[in-house]
Amino acid sequence: MRQGREGGPRPADPPAGPGGAAPPHDSYTHYRQTAAAPMGGAPEGGPKGRPRDAGAGRRGGRLPGGITLPDIPLLRSRGVVIGAIAAAVLLVVGGGTAFAMDQRITLSVDGERTTVHTYGATVQDVLDSAGVTLGEHDAVAPALDTELGQGDSVLVRSGRELTLTVDGESERHWVTALTVGEALRQIGVSPESMELSVEADKAIPDSGLEVEATAARRVVILRDRVRIETATTAGTVAEVLEANGITLGEHDTVEPERGAEPTDGMVIDVTQILSEPKTEEVPIEAEVEERENPDLPEGEEKVVKKPEDGVKKVTTATIMEQGVETEHVIKEEVVKKPVKGITEIGTKPEEPQIDASAEASSLNWAALAECESGGDPTAVNPAGYYGLYQFSMSTWQSAGGTGNPAEAPASEQTMRAQKLYDMVGGNWQGQWPECGVHLFD
Repeated sequence: MRQGREGGPRPADPPAGPGGAAPPHDSYTHYRQTAAAPMGGAPEGGPKGRPRDAGAGRRGGRLPGGITLPDIPLLRSRGVVIGAIAAAVLLVVGGGTAFAMDQRITLSVDGERTTVHTYGATVQDVLDSAGVTLGEHDAVAPALDTELGQGDSVLVRSGRELTLTVDGESERHWVTALTVGEALRQIGVSPESMELSVEADKAIPDSGLEVEATAARRVVILRDRVRIETATTAGTVAEVLEANGITLGEHDTVEPERGAEPTDGMVIDVTQILSEPKTEEVPIEAEVEERENPDLPEGEEKVVKKPEDGVKKVTTATIMEQGVETEHVIKEEVVKKPVKGITEIGTKPEEPQIDASAEASSLNWAALAECESGGDPTAVNPAGYYGLYQFSMSTWQSAGGTGNPAEAPASEQTMRAQKLYDMVGGNWQGQWPECGVHLFD
């Protein structure tokens, strides 16, 4: 913004009078000075060397409104007298019209107030009369095209650049506020919610200002049954508690610790200790990891690594909890960490007890048939095995069978299978390696 005159805007002065002196701006005064001279251009008091005749003229009268007419010399012509009076009246009326158009407006530019005389009707006219030019970021109120009346005010604020750095992130703003606090509110930031590098009432110079700020963090304080929600710019938990009027007792505990830096959303838990804390060592039972071992018989256990218990110090005290005194663990400290043990668990199935001397007829042939062929005497395996017990042709024939085993009755197939068992001396593994164990189910 540019202002035309030092010391505040003033209206243009009237043209200078005779001798170079500028007459006063008041129209009535101007009229008195002009009309007071004797008509005809003669010096006041008449021609030089001729005393003025006291009875030669008439004294001027008073017009409505308290305006006094000037002295008018007595002239011979009645018409001349009337004309002079008419001219005086016109001069007074004309001056009154000009006086009514002159308005006094209070102009405030960045807090500095001046009075502007203007014949204009709008805010823009006032600024033009004062020599004030608005810049791109300047603000004016009321609007430039607003019509003004006698005694109205115009407010102008210069645009200033404010660089605000909050928690390391910078933003530039154009503001018309005069102080840092006003500027922050103008951009929608509460100065009370921040820790500023300058005072909030610091003036912003025309050249602009850089301000660093730390945003307030919202934290919750829990103390017995009291919950306090607050915004803080404090550097430690202890400072947050102090700012909220919380005095800690000798044994009171705080979580997080008192020297921790507050973060947004932090919950500060204060525990009031009512008794002298007691500390004792307590064992920490070690865990045991169980692993399967397919080489161990099912259900058998083997200790690979013996577990070792740890030790911790446990501190207890009487606290106030929900308004009731309660014994409570207020601190635990591990002195020795436990060592995990390892135990293997066997998963190997137990082998059936087989009596090799048992007679073939006493064995479970139905279970063997179910495993080999699903109990179907006509079953045929494309690999060359037939019937309930999946005979090969050569094995069937060696047991005295003829034709296709799958076409023989089920009873004959069982008889031939028992005969085969006796022929190999009970060595069922060679004949039925996968399903032979079911003979002993």
